[in-house]
Amino acid sequence: MTGIWRKDGEKWSLVGPSDFSNEEELHDRIVEAPEMLPLSGQPEIVAAYREVPLGGGSADVLAFEASGRPVVIEVKLSRNAEARRAVVAQALAYAAALHGATVEELENSTLGSHLRKEGHATLANSIEENVPDSSGFYASLEKFLAEGSFRIVFVLDEAPTQLVTLAGYLEVVADRITVDLVTVSAYEVNGAQILLPQRIDPERVPEFAPVRSRASRRSSSVQTTEGSAAFREAIDALEDEELAGRLRTYVEWAERLEAEGACRLDTGEGSARYSLRLRLAGMNTIVAFVLPKEPSEEHHFWIQIGVARREAPRALPALIKAGGLDETKQAGSPGAITDELLDALAQAYREAAGRE
Repeated sequence: MTGIWRKDGEKWSLVGPSDFSNEEELHDRIVEAPEMLPLSGQPEIVAAYREVPLGGGSADVLAFEASGRPVVIEVKLSRNAEARRAVVAQALAYAAALHGATVEELENSTLGSHLRKEGHATLANSIEENVPDSSGFYASLEKFLAEGSFRIVFVLDEAPTQLVTLAGYLEVVADRITVDLVTVSAYEVNGAQILLPQRIDPERVPEFAPVRSRASRRSSSVQTTEGSAAFREAIDALEDEELAGRLRTYVEWAERLEAEGACRLDTGEGSARYSLRLRLAGMNTIVAFVLPKEPSEEHHFWIQIGVARREAPRALPALIKAGGLDETKQAGSPGAITDELLDALAQAYREAAGRE
């Protein structure tokens, strides 16, 4: 079982997470060390401010990447009902308030009190240690504000399935924003607080969940079995022999990759579909085959571009080209499954596994 284990004498035991006392505690941890957040593309966060007034409300955290790109971070505890739906609308409202603002408005009105509290006159003064080229930073920031090109990050102690679905959909349909969903679990070990941040990829509910009391555990709606056998059984039940043959070809390709040690296969069965997932060592996937249970729905490949960007950057250009994918997105489905695409995916998995 994945988690933090502690040895007491001769016995090992799984350490259960401790609850955050309130959302403000989690706000503090993010502002103190925004670099702990495992964001797609691994951007450097150079400034972060709490409770920033935007659009008639207050963004939990407004941060900035070294590139000048604004980052709207919304923090919610899972026990807060807003964690399921309202948090998405909140974050979008704050992003909308930023869209079209000028750098001067951002510095003087939005961040004015925060900068003065730090003893800085401008945002450039605040980040000069990390971004010596303030002119380039400002030029990029102005462009991002004008275009409405932002990063939106949802941070929770646990990610409700509904929010995972919403974040994944938003990432697919919105072409000017990048969406990250991050869970942060807290542990007390020998009097010290240990934080475990995990990025949740869109279209995937994590198998790892912090171990809590028996009464608070939630049953998963997706059953996972190791290997590809369950997916093959679903293929065998298809009436469309042509489709079944093509799917078996893809499964054989995946099984060869697993035999190389480049990935580990498992099959997920939900209420509406089967998914054959090619797992990396950290449980992320670059690609999954999705087979709906309803015959009227089409099967498809689902490629996690953000995972490939992070785990296989050298193979990414060929993957983007072969799949006809939008490299600014976190995920997408290719127009056609070709030998070129399968070769590019195989190379990405080998790179991620260190087997090039």
